[in-house]
Amino acid sequence: MRSLIAFFILLLSANCDNTSQKTNHIKNNQNQSLTSYPKNSWQYFLQHLPVVNSPILDYTGKPISNQAKHVAIINYDVGNSDLQQCADALMRLRAEYLFEQKRFNEIGFHFCSGQYYFWNMYCKGIKPVLKGNAVQFISTNNIYQQTHESLRNYLDIVYAYANTISLCKELKPANDFETGTVIITPGNPGHTCIIIDDTINNKGEKLYKLVEGYMPAQSIYILSNPYEESISPWYKLNRGEIVTASYDFTNYQLKKFE
Repeated sequence: MRSLIAFFILLLSANCDNTSQKTNHIKNNQNQSLTSYPKNSWQYFLQHLPVVNSPILDYTGKPISNQAKHVAIINYDVGNSDLQQCADALMRLRAEYLFEQKRFNEIGFHFCSGQYYFWNMYCKGIKPVLKGNAVQFISTNNIYQQTHESLRNYLDIVYAYANTISLCKELKPANDFETGTVIITPGNPGHTCIIIDDTINNKGEKLYKLVEGYMPAQSIYILSNPYEESISPWYKLNRGEIVTASYDFTNYQLKKFE
């Protein structure tokens, strides 16, 4: 369970219900990316995330019980608090991309309360505080440089005040499945994942690779496909119910960052 801060804002949570304990045996690397994107694009960034073959660790540094749901993790830290869960994982990816592109002025996210909090505000010493059930911004004497360390500290604040509902409202509608498409069920609990790559098999079928975070806060990871192990970690996605190694999406929306 994340910080009570988010609970007091709108009695909302980004918690994700663990509904599956499936088994994965293989990772199929035969398929290659279907689409080539410009090197500075969001889609190219997603296709080339820093992937390592390691167990999923929670925020305490301990391996989680359900290792079968993943084939690899994204080599980003989890932090040492129960904050970086499912919606947070997607915000982390987006922030890392904008940071890598030096688009610092574009790094910002909405809170559950509707307010928008820029990284630049954090660097200038402006921080949110909870007063009753309302969030207010106050100025402090703390000034931070635009370093990756300050970005991580900023994101931990965002995680405490944002969730799947605020993220869903912030994202733009997506028309179809492709690299960059976010599959999201906003709610309490809610869940979300993002397509980081797409390809096509020898039958002409489109396949997709999915990344997500989870609760308690844990490594961001690439999902395995226990239902079609011969193509794992790729998934065949169609409109209608989407069942992954960790979650059953029945009432979801397709969104995108850009």
